[in-house]
Amino acid sequence: MAIGDNSYGSVAEVAALVSRYTSSGSFGESTRPTSTQVEGFIDRVSALVNVLLAEQGFAIAVSQADAKLALDDFVVNHVVQLCHAANGAGPYAPGSESLRGQSPMKVILREAEGFISEHAAGFEFLGAARTRAATYGIQCREEDEAGDALVPPFSREMIEHEIVDWDTA
Repeated sequence: MAIGDNSYGSVAEVAALVSRYTSSGSFGESTRPTSTQVEGFIDRVSALVNVLLAEQGFAIAVSQADAKLALDDFVVNHVVQLCHAANGAGPYAPGSESLRGQSPMKVILREAEGFISEHAAGFEFLGAARTRAATYGIQCREEDEAGDALVPPFSREMIEHEIVDWDTA
C-alpha cells in the first residue's frame, strides 16, 4: 500500500522523527506501527485536512509549494504523535491527560480546523487554488414567506446619506 494522491507528508518524514520505532530508519511489517499503519495514519489525517480545506473552498489536493509544505508539516507532526500512541507514549496514548475523554482523531480535527481557518487567507495569498470564494453560500432574501417584497430596515435616507456620482461631480 502507498499513501494516497491527496495525502500530505511521507512515511520517510515520519520515520525520521520517530526512528526508535523503525528498523534501520524505515517502517516495516515487523515495526510498531507497521509501514501500512503509518500510511493509513497519513491518509486519515490528510483526509480530515482535505475536508476542512474543501469547506474553505480550496481545490484538493493543495499543490502550491509553500502551502503544501505547511500541510505536510501539520500531517507529519500529528502522525508522529499517532506513532507514539501506538507505542503507549505521547499525548494521544490511551489514558493521556491531553485527550480528556476524546479520541485522537477528534483532537486532530479540532487542531486542523483552527490551523486551516487561521491560515486560509495565507494559503490563498500564496497561490493555493480556491474553487469558490470564501463568501460562497451567503444569501439574502428578497421576499417574505407570502411572496411580498421585503423592505430593508434601513435606507440611506434614514441616515441622511447623499449619493454622489464622483465621476460627474
